[in-house]
Amino acid sequence: MANNYEKLFERGKIKNLSLKNRIVMAPMGTFSENHDGFPSSAQIEYYRARARGGIGMLIIEAQYCTNKTDPWIDYITTADTDQQMKGWSYIIEAIHSEGCAACLQIGCGLGRNAFPFSDDQMVSASEVPSFYFPDKLCRAFTIDEIHELVGAFGRAAARAVMAEADAIEIHAHSGYILDQFMTPAWNKRTDEYGGSFENRMRIVKEIYEAMRAAVGPDYPILMRMAADHDFDGGRTLEESIQIVNYMKDLGVDAFDIDMGCYEDKQWIVPSIYQGDSCMVDYAAKIKAACDVTVLCAGTHTPESAEKALEDGKCDFVMMGRPLIADPDLPNKLLEGHREDIRPCLACNQICVGRLYQNRKIGCAINVMAVSEGEYELKVTNNPKKVAIVGGGPGGLEAARVAALQGHEVTLYDKADVLGGQFLVASAPSFKKRLKAFIDWEVLQCQKAGVVFKMNTEITPDSVELEDKDRIILATGASPMLPPIKGIENAVEVCASHKDPSLIKGQKIVVAGGGMSGCDAALDLAMEGKDVTIIEMQDMLCPTGLLDNRNPLMFRLRDNNVKSMVSAKIVEITDKGVKVSTNGEESFVEADCVIAAFGTKSNNEYIDAICEKYPTTQVVGDCVKVGQVAEAVRGGFFAAYSIH
Repeated sequence: MANNYEKLFERGKIKNLSLKNRIVMAPMGTFSENHDGFPSSAQIEYYRARARGGIGMLIIEAQYCTNKTDPWIDYITTADTDQQMKGWSYIIEAIHSEGCAACLQIGCGLGRNAFPFSDDQMVSASEVPSFYFPDKLCRAFTIDEIHELVGAFGRAAARAVMAEADAIEIHAHSGYILDQFMTPAWNKRTDEYGGSFENRMRIVKEIYEAMRAAVGPDYPILMRMAADHDFDGGRTLEESIQIVNYMKDLGVDAFDIDMGCYEDKQWIVPSIYQGDSCMVDYAAKIKAACDVTVLCAGTHTPESAEKALEDGKCDFVMMGRPLIADPDLPNKLLEGHREDIRPCLACNQICVGRLYQNRKIGCAINVMAVSEGEYELKVTNNPKKVAIVGGGPGGLEAARVAALQGHEVTLYDKADVLGGQFLVASAPSFKKRLKAFIDWEVLQCQKAGVVFKMNTEITPDSVELEDKDRIILATGASPMLPPIKGIENAVEVCASHKDPSLIKGQKIVVAGGGMSGCDAALDLAMEGKDVTIIEMQDMLCPTGLLDNRNPLMFRLRDNNVKSMVSAKIVEITDKGVKVSTNGEESFVEADCVIAAFGTKSNNEYIDAICEKYPTTQVVGDCVKVGQVAEAVRGGFFAAYSIH
């Protein structure tokens, strides 16, 4: 056993609950339960896998103690019943069977932040606008409904104990219902549940007291809340310190501290743009001011998590998405196999993006997540010769999976280095996780016996394909350069990443405001360049997921990146760009123009190869330009289907 992460694997205590290490799985909704809210087998096995991976405690995703708040959760007919307790017991027993403690997070809904899956009126502490539909007002809870909520929390706590949960957590963060009562920005009530600090805290106080009465004095109760809402008019750190001290005096045993809310949404599920352990400094301020046990989530890596503990910034580090990407992360660390951890990209594409689609979550780079029982990789008794064409993320994943199933796999790439578009995409300092993922894929392929043939272009006439039983094409995409006058005066964005010396001068124009253009602009601005983005559409990154787009836009703003939208580039010269905006032309001076117009599929030989070899499968950008999930998941399924 090798272990260079001593603090992570130090025992810890919450009240009198002893945990084998200081790694806690953060609660994150999976949308994988059955239609009535009862756990599905997929949900149970998902939690079992994370518990088996070696964490000290697992906080189960928010369990609604009522279905009478948000209209979209009325399907949870098991809420506030003994049937719900029975479901909890299935999950908790699976967690316990793997030597892990189980904490049940209990909530009552999202209120004004509820997902727009229903046209019914939403409910909040007061008549405030819905987040997703600002032109629609929520209705305020009645006094009777508040009392019913308090009772439901108390009954849920009693059922959690019956289901053998080791701890419970009050869900009061992110501007959800309880936070809406706690915060003046959303609580405009004039009765005993609004106005003064004590009145705004009354519902949380009554909920805590109902839960404590149900579980007894020695049972751990945690509370999750934001240290700072990070928007004008939201709760500040000073106010949060007041709340934590108030709840500590009541008897709350530990505080799960995060950041933000839905306004200026960037902290609910932090992106790659916030950096590593992005919320821990605020957790440290709560810990120092209030002398409480603190748990903290937010883009931890093993190294940044270890340092956070070493520096005393928190008592437990919480990981959500890293454990979705690799449930065995703790055990791999403990056993000295850091290099085998599949690194979370913080891309939010599937684990968050599917929530907006009312689908169960998954992972862009771990197809087995929330599908643990569906895609077991078994060594075949009928091995085949498999050719993979293309060494980007899709091709590498296809090669890895095919080799793990016992096939003889050869991967061909026309370049001299593996990674495809991911290599250039990982060039900005804030995108190093992409390179880490490629390194992981290459290492796993090597361990599985994949043979790499570099500097080898495959065509329909290539002899390399003639003896292969199956072919998977993952040839990716190439930069697209539109027929703009003077385009030869621009430096293509991928080339600029490969060879930064191509970028001349101080004043830079980035032509194209999609994700690659904005990333390049941010990277250059962080180096001190004067950067302007020019985009033809009416906003930058118009198709970006809100959880990723917002933080990117904030970083661009903070680094003084200028932008022109609804602007068409007419000509590029060695002095700058001629731009047409609403029919009026202007000239933007630049020492260097970077062309970031997107990519086009590398599909030159696809039809011919598929016609010659009918069992060929095609995955990733060479089918349709997309994001990492389409490539990796496509590669996984293509290889998995080879029997």
